Amino acid sequence: MAKQLKAADDDAYPEVQGTIGSIPNEPGNGMPSHDDIRMAANEMVALIKRRKDINAEISTYRKGAKAKGITLGVLDEQVRLLDWTPEEVKKFYAERDWYAEAMAHPIGSQLELYGTDATPDPVREQLKWRQTGVKHGLSGKGWANEAPKECPPDCIQSYGEGHDEGQGIVRRAFQTRLEKANAVAADARAAPEPDDGQTDIETAANDAVAIDQQDAA
Repeated sequence: MAKQLKAADDDAYPEVQGTIGSIPNEPGNGMPSHDDIRMAANEMVALIKRRKDINAEISTYRKGAKAKGITLGVLDEQVRLLDWTPEEVKKFYAERDWYAEAMAHPIGSQLELYGTDATPDPVREQLKWRQTGVKHGLSGKGWANEAPKECPPDCIQSYGEGHDEGQGIVRRAFQTRLEKANAVAADARAAPEPDDGQTDIETAANDAVAIDQQDAA
């Protein structure tokens, strides 16, 4: 007959678990117990693995969507907008259009700056490079006399003219800002200093000297 194994008395878990080295397992310092820390570490490792697996799945899907012609950035934007209110979406697109107009992108009324369907191709090409110059000038990109390498030779002058125009717009903006700053500074200098109710020592001394001089006279 096989001998029945019985757990030794010292195999039972004590109510208060032992120590690891000289560090007590049960907290007496307001910190979580070692068991809580170990379980948290195990759970975090499992969650991190799940996150990696999900990220890998999303990455695979996005590659497939891109291969089908989906523009991922636009798709991400549209998915994000699903949680927005109609007012928020309207404001979002209005802001995009406003910023695009500021940078002379072909949008809204500025489409005409790039020509119409009736514009001959050579003219359309000139307009395109002129507006490219405007955008570069607005953003401080490149130089008027150094058109991009891909600019056709017969469009270099148009690019330079556009770049000069863009730079001129920026200079006017800076000048307006400078004038406003100078006006604010001038108003600040002209404004009387607030009376804090305290007597200025230098002013009192000067007044005293003036009184003495009057008495001596």
